[in-house]
Amino acid sequence: MATLNHLPIAKAEMLIRKPIEEVFEAFIDPVITSKFWFTKSSGKLEPGLRVQWDWEMYGASAEVDVKKIEENKRILIDFGGSTVEWIFTP
Repeated sequence: MATLNHLPIAKAEMLIRKPIEEVFEAFIDPVITSKFWFTKSSGKLEPGLRVQWDWEMYGASAEVDVKKIEENKRILIDFGGSTVEWIFTP
């Protein structure tokens, strides 16, 4: 059996033709995010908080620990045991 010598990393990029402030807000505000990702959230992403995201159509949910938020620049969360980081650039 092979042993990993480093943590696996996946990287993806997406071009969104909207002002960075709108895109950032869409990720932290569940009123907006629930229109394109999950169906329900227990709250807005804020540093130090734990929120629950629900995908009601699949009967699935996940707890999300918000580690760091740099307004209009970066969101760092723990999502189901994995570290997820979004970096926003104009």
